[in-house]
Amino acid sequence: MLVAVGLYFGLRNVVGSGEIGWICVLAAFPFSLCGFFTYNGMTFEKFLLAVIRSELLYPRKLVFRAENLYAQAMEHSTVKEALRLD
Repeated sequence: MLVAVGLYFGLRNVVGSGEIGWICVLAAFPFSLCGFFTYNGMTFEKFLLAVIRSELLYPRKLVFRAENLYAQAMEHSTVKEALRLD
């Protein structure tokens, strides 16, 4: 709503009254859709806050460590093979 009001007062001397109504409606449309948004039970505001926290404020440092699953499985086996575990 604030977007539409701001556009109205900003463009009322530039654009005619019919066109400014459509501009205000189209500018407010994406913000009105946020009222119907839900993701895992979160409203749009909670979802946006969770995304900002997880992606911007507290990013995770992912470390890749290779695992030799075959060597771990054969570690306690009766089959004798030359296994090298690092």
